[in-house]
This record gives sequence, structure tokens and C-alpha cells, in this order.
Amino acid sequence: MTEANEFGRLSLWRDTAGLSDMKARDLAARLELRARAEDEAAVRDEYVGLLGVTPGERVLDVGCGSGVVTRVLARRVAPGGCAVGVDASPALLAVARERADEAGLSGLIELREGDCRALPFPDASFDATVAATVLVHVPNAAQALAEMVRVTRAGGRIGVFDFDGDSLLIAHPDRELTRRIVAANADYGSVNGWLARQLPGLFTDLGLLNVRVRGFMPLEREPDSFYASSTARAAEVAAQMGAITPDEWARWRDAHAAECAAGRFLGGRLHLFVWGIRPPA
Repeated sequence: MTEANEFGRLSLWRDTAGLSDMKARDLAARLELRARAEDEAAVRDEYVGLLGVTPGERVLDVGCGSGVVTRVLARRVAPGGCAVGVDASPALLAVARERADEAGLSGLIELREGDCRALPFPDASFDATVAATVLVHVPNAAQALAEMVRVTRAGGRIGVFDFDGDSLLIAHPDRELTRRIVAANADYGSVNGWLARQLPGLFTDLGLLNVRVRGFMPLEREPDSFYASSTARAAEVAAQMGAITPDEWARWRDAHAAECAAGRFLGGRLHLFVWGIRPPA
């Protein structure tokens, strides 16, 4: 596949290891904005609950970013447990440390630099391992999944929460143009926009037991929300990849702004949580 049409070429999250401090803080602000939304918080609490995290456990958050999920895990493992966050970006980890300190959770959190496809931990290090909206942006996500299984103890739980690229919901008057935008963004705004659909099969191939799937659809209506900016970004990706013309982009963008200004915006995306159990050795 040539560079011109390589999937995930315009993903903001594909190669984060070398992020500058300024860029990392911009991306962290996006994560924290999403985290504050009512639907997102409810979904996050539910899938962490499905993973069965309990006090005293040692759990791993893969691709922790600014530490949103790590902080939730830390509260669940207290007292006596530890939430470990690993990320390829030293700059994002610096933000995660600040956020953990602000939340009074630094004593329950460890943060490590590392690639999710070669996790810097021994075998069977964790009671549970989770990756949230990370692997869709990772080339060779199957290797990352294998690593998550490796570092989880026998009988421990592995979970992945990720979005379906073709299931981006945008309230917009132009159906045909919006469909083209959603398809282009699924291909070029993430490395594998169909990963969520493939996860149950990948879990099964790795030998995990009791593999289950739950669907979630967080939605937002506010014009300054995460999904308002994400849908605008989707149109930008489509324009940059030539899926829509500059004139179409301008027309779509103007209509999107009008919908937001009139209080008619609705945006969201289907997410799947897939989880299973590592079998005994």
C-alpha cells in the first residue's frame, strides 16, 4: 500500500512517541474533554466494572495517554492495589503524572514508557489488562493484544474498548456528503477502523475463554463538545485525502456550524467492549 492511500495516515494518535510537550498537551486536552462528558463517564464506569477490577489488584492500562482510565482503575483497586499506565509518549506521561497528582491518586498509580507491541513487563504481571480507544490507531494491533495476554496472569482478564470507524453518527443535512466523510475518516483517521468488529475473533484466536462483547453509544449535543470537534476533524480528513472537494468541505463545514449554532447538533460513535479470560497454563 502506497503512502498516498495508507490506512491511518492522518490519525492523530498513530505515532505519539515523539510528541512535543505542546502537541501532547493539546491531545491530552481532547482526551480530558471527552472524559468529562456524562455519557463517556457512565460508559467508562460500566466497562471497567465488566472487567471485574477489585481492591488489591494490580491492573494495566495500555496506551494510557493523559491517564483518564488509569485514574478510574486506581480508585477501583484501592486499598492495596496498583494501577499501572504505559504509553509510548513521555510527554503524555508527564501530563498523566500531573493529573494523578491533582486527583490525589499518585500513590496508587505507576506510569511507564513503552510500546504496546512490546510491553516492558514480565509474564503474568497483572490481574487485569485493558486498552481503551488505543489499538484502533496501532499498526499490528494483533501483536499488542498478544502482549496484553502475555502480561496477564492465568485466570486474569483482558479487555479492549474501541470504536467502530464506520459507525460515526453525525446529525447533518447532507446525507451523501456525510457518508463519504465518515467512510474516509474510518480509513484514514485510524489505522484499522474495523478493528472493533474483529476483536472477538482475535480474542478467540489467542485462546481466551468466555469472550464477551458489549456495545456502547456515547452521544453529545453541545457545540463545544468532543464529538462536535471530532466530526469537524472527520471532514478535514476527508478533504485532505481527496474524498471530498475543497468546495464540498466548505459547504459541509458551514452547514455543520449552522447545526451547532441552532442547537441541532448530535454526534457520537459506536464503541465495543470485548473482554475475556486468560486460560490456565
